[in-house]
Amino acid sequence: MAVWAIKLHDKVVKQFAIEDGERLVIGRSSEADVVVDNTAISRKHTALERKNNVYFLEDLGSLNGTMVNGRKIDSCVQLFDNDAIEIGKFLLLPAEALKEAKFSSQSAAPGYGDETVFVNRGRNAVPDQKGKEKGKAPHVLTVIKGAGSPEAVPLLGRSSVKIGKDMNCDLRISGWFVAQAQCYVINRDKKFYLAPQRSWATTFVNDTPVKEERELRKGDIIAIRGVRIRFE
Repeated sequence: MAVWAIKLHDKVVKQFAIEDGERLVIGRSSEADVVVDNTAISRKHTALERKNNVYFLEDLGSLNGTMVNGRKIDSCVQLFDNDAIEIGKFLLLPAEALKEAKFSSQSAAPGYGDETVFVNRGRNAVPDQKGKEKGKAPHVLTVIKGAGSPEAVPLLGRSSVKIGKDMNCDLRISGWFVAQAQCYVINRDKKFYLAPQRSWATTFVNDTPVKEERELRKGDIIAIRGVRIRFE
């Protein structure tokens, strides 16, 4: 298993592993294997493949293109040591090349228009026939007040849920000052965390402003402007 990194503004925002024989799609869509939630990235932007420890990169018809050593690729190309890979405003490179870089626990602090990067491995988990994790009821985000859509978002099998007013959000909230990506609910190690993003509107949990990532507990109320969402 080899580890790669995604870098933005001289900060490593995420690492992900790729096994021999595996092909990972990188894109903005929740269907991508490595989700980069940024408007500079197409829904399915590029694919990284590893065959017999040789790497191949393929652009998937992205709007902004995939660059290798400053040149846009239009087909699948083999990668070599020290190749410079650009995907939108992000850099893609082996993590071993970043020994001098500082890694954050979850993400670098994003600027306006830059959002957290997530690796979407959770969708490969297989629930039992009743749609529940073994011995555990599935968690749900439920809108209990205000205009949020849809009214309920199941969290089973999701690595993250995006909340905001962007059309691609899993739970959409409109209103003045609400960010395109207001916050995320992240599934990590069988626990759920709220990760606020930069916004003019404050995100609250149980009426307390949230400025950094915090764990969610059953019954917690997430409030954004006039919308209240219960985690259960």
